[in-house]
Amino acid sequence: MLKVKIKLKEVLKQRNLTQKQLESMSGVSQARISKLAKADRQEVNLDMLTKIAAALDIKDISELIQFEEVLDIDHAPDSK
Repeated sequence: MLKVKIKLKEVLKQRNLTQKQLESMSGVSQARISKLAKADRQEVNLDMLTKIAAALDIKDISELIQFEEVLDIDHAPDSK
């Protein structure tokens, strides 16, 4: 299974920006930005990410997201 890691916290730190400043720049609420910055996700609102990427002048979305392989224990082969 793939998990999406949002690298927003790192990007904001690199750019010396706060979540509140990004809210003003992107039109995405600070509450949503906070949720994105905190957790690994299985689902992502692409419209919201597009607004954030545009506000931060990010052309390559890989600067903002990363895919990670996660072992699904329920579907793992038996280790016999």
